Amino acid sequence: MVVPCFNCAASVSRSVEELRGYLGTLGRSWEVVLVDDGSTDDAASVLSELADERTHVVTLAVNRGKGAAVAAGMRRARGECRVFTDSDLPYELDGLTECVVGVLDRRQPAVFGNRLLEASDASAQPRLRRWIGRLVRAVAGSIVGRHDVDTQCGLKAFSGPVANALFPMLRTEGFLFDVEVVLLLSKARIPISFVPVRLTAQDGSTVGFLQTGPETVRALWRLYRMSRAPMDMRVLEASTSDRPAR
Repeated sequence: MVVPCFNCAASVSRSVEELRGYLGTLGRSWEVVLVDDGSTDDAASVLSELADERTHVVTLAVNRGKGAAVAAGMRRARGECRVFTDSDLPYELDGLTECVVGVLDRRQPAVFGNRLLEASDASAQPRLRRWIGRLVRAVAGSIVGRHDVDTQCGLKAFSGPVANALFPMLRTEGFLFDVEVVLLLSKARIPISFVPVRLTAQDGSTVGFLQTGPETVRALWRLYRMSRAPMDMRVLEASTSDRPAR
């Protein structure tokens, strides 16, 4: 489990204890990688207290963005299945089980939570954030050439080989890194499976769009240009050569 953290000193201990308790019920070996994305509160000291033989902390010297934090955590992780989610655990953890089963038991290379599925429940999301999500999803869908992927859902799992090949390729460090993830997987013709998620109560934060509007537009433009450019996908394509999806 990779968990990007930024200024979460007040809540991360509770989230990590809940996550570790749940992972302990799965009957599988596990580790948690907490990535401090240049926090300016007391997160660094809180995270250091949470570290143990199964909980590792990666520290970024300055705040670089969620994409950079997730990529750093994926490079540190060693599991055959690599999952990331947000530090506030925005989705009920049953979805995590489905991701793990998909990657480890069904041999699927990538399994994403998807709020668009009929069995999902995103009613806890504030209306404004829901509207912004639809807008970003529509633009992202046009860039990657598919509208069935919930690019911004914060629960995604990958096989170890796919994660090893994919995350060093990422160039988007902010919250739109998920769009680049989908773009690269699509270019490499790696299938993405979906699992339903149930959103827990969230605050009304719209960070990533309203607060960084100009950079968001620039990032979308960069991703659009990337989608039209030729790319060498051989390493990523080879990451699934011994894992046929079923």
